[in-house]
Amino acid sequence: MLEDKNARVNEEHDTAEAGEIAGSDTELSDETEADTAAEVESGVEQEQKSENQVQELQDKLLRAAAEFDNYKKRVARQYDETIQSANDRILLDLVEIADNFDRALQHSENNSPADSLRKGVELIHTQLAQLLEKYSVKPIEALGKPFDPNLHDALMQVESEEYDDGIVALEMSKGYLRGERVLRHSKVGVSKGKE
Repeated sequence: MLEDKNARVNEEHDTAEAGEIAGSDTELSDETEADTAAEVESGVEQEQKSENQVQELQDKLLRAAAEFDNYKKRVARQYDETIQSANDRILLDLVEIADNFDRALQHSENNSPADSLRKGVELIHTQLAQLLEKYSVKPIEALGKPFDPNLHDALMQVESEEYDDGIVALEMSKGYLRGERVLRHSKVGVSKGKE
């Protein structure tokens, strides 16, 4: 009988323990489900945030690319305007010289003496030389100098009693420098020495 009683007590104890374990399993299962749902929600929120950030960055990139394209166009326009402005200044100076040529020609029609025409042309030539000097343009001295392919374009070789081989003996058109840079090479004939 004592054994039966102990067995019943043990059985009740085991049943109570099993009930407690089952209850705690149910509680654990509910907690796990809640945690999983929270994690899923958190993951969805993070994914949405990431997508929003990607969209913002793409928008910023597109705006930056458009702004850079506009900047390039604006700089190109300003560069063209600067060149145009510089050209206009030089052309205005040249127009004054053209006006003086017109005056000299009109004067030569009224007065036939060649001396007055020559004087007018000399004055215009002086004005043109001053204009070139104003823009730091100077002629290249070629005649009698050794041939330099950096400054001269050799168009032919000529026989010369006056100049040795390799010396510029004939200048067909003047070359010009602006500072140290060649604007136009001198077109020359180079001596090949005496016959």
